[in-house]
Amino acid sequence: MRKWSKVTKATAITLGAGIAFLIPGAILAGYGEKAGWFPDSVAILTVFGIYAAGMMIGALWIGAEWMRSIDEAAREAHKSAWYWGGSGGMCVGGIAFILASAGPWREVIARSIGTGGQPIDYMLTGAALMLAPMMIGYIVVWTWWWLARMRG
Repeated sequence: MRKWSKVTKATAITLGAGIAFLIPGAILAGYGEKAGWFPDSVAILTVFGIYAAGMMIGALWIGAEWMRSIDEAAREAHKSAWYWGGSGGMCVGGIAFILASAGPWREVIARSIGTGGQPIDYMLTGAALMLAPMMIGYIVVWTWWWLARMRG
């Protein structure tokens, strides 16, 4: 259990600091906007932007501590899965990106993804459609890596 203490500590600090910042920050930003201290949405956007950046920094810290706490075989499995699975998945997403960029596929993809959405909806859909194959590739390669080594 001792080997996980740094991961647990990093997680507790990240989540605790996030909550400790977000709740009073959001309350202050909301009150400040209503009182006219800040222009519309600037304070809320700033609070959530700082919160998001802090949580991602914390996630990197947690991930680094976790990588240090696992054994060498597990580290190699995750590195292989990240490189080969993530790269392969990115290539799958890249095919869709290239097809959606121009030509007749652009219209087909635009019709099938949806109509009437806001630009942010399309951006989020594109991000999800790029990340999903990367995660699937990661899981497939990670599973293959372990199965190949467990058979002996």
